[in-house]
Amino acid sequence: MEFKIACWNIRGICHVDKQDELKKFIKDENISVCAILESYLKHGNIDQSCNNVFGRWNWISDVNVSSNSCRIIVGWDSNKVNVMVYHMDRQVIFCLIETVDKCSKFYCSFIYASNSGLQRQNLWKELQNQAIISSHCPWVLMGDFNVTRYSSEHSSGCSFANDDMADFNKCIDAIEVDDMGSSGFHFTWTKSLKNPLCGTLKKLDRIMSNEGFLKVYPQASGIFLPYLVSDHSPTILSIPNGLPKKKKAFSFMNHIAYKDDFLQTVATIWDTNVNGHKMYQVVTKLKLLKRELNKLNWSNGNVSKI
Repeated sequence: MEFKIACWNIRGICHVDKQDELKKFIKDENISVCAILESYLKHGNIDQSCNNVFGRWNWISDVNVSSNSCRIIVGWDSNKVNVMVYHMDRQVIFCLIETVDKCSKFYCSFIYASNSGLQRQNLWKELQNQAIISSHCPWVLMGDFNVTRYSSEHSSGCSFANDDMADFNKCIDAIEVDDMGSSGFHFTWTKSLKNPLCGTLKKLDRIMSNEGFLKVYPQASGIFLPYLVSDHSPTILSIPNGLPKKKKAFSFMNHIAYKDDFLQTVATIWDTNVNGHKMYQVVTKLKLLKRELNKLNWSNGNVSKI
């Protein structure tokens, strides 16, 4: 099954309409892990809002390390994945994500960078520490970096890279990551969501990974969706076959009973010696019979041919 991780700067999920939009987004896109950025939630209302959005999911936030209000929240479906937090501050939550069947395991940094270039210096230093921890292991970075890499990432364009852009690219080179292949919106932020004529757009949200991640998950890709209720595009990382495939429920086809081998197949399984209580014997034989009836169903090529 496809494994999806989402990251979205939705700005203020204390409002019920945005909570409803998030719940719909998680359900419609079949998300297993979702990071919410710029939540504006405080100690008094974070539990109610997160429980409303995530339901039975587990979740954590950086409310205890943010000065004014919660900046980053990460929720996950514990039936599918386990999340272990290694580091948390007001600009990044660094964690290990592992599917419950242990088929997929990688480090992930959910980022909401500061608007201040000076404060972002602390983030660049922290990412270098995380690069050391995740060295030779799959590592992906997602979120709002609040700075662009190239002049082409400004709708108005610019003739040169400023100091903030240079610092960002210097960090990227140091931690040896790069943008992952993606589709959807190029400009992930609009200055005015309510003004359709607004021409100020930038690429602030990204999905980046190291070489180790690309080697383990070569088919992984990102998508940047329309803005919806936020001035930022929802970001999704998709990993094909990242979750175990669900087994289809057994269905008894009536035509099987008319096949020549049906009675003999049932008799053979029912004559199998099974030790244990009577009910255990019945359940075990039924499980064995399911496999044989499935084979019988597909025998002779055409399932409807008797």
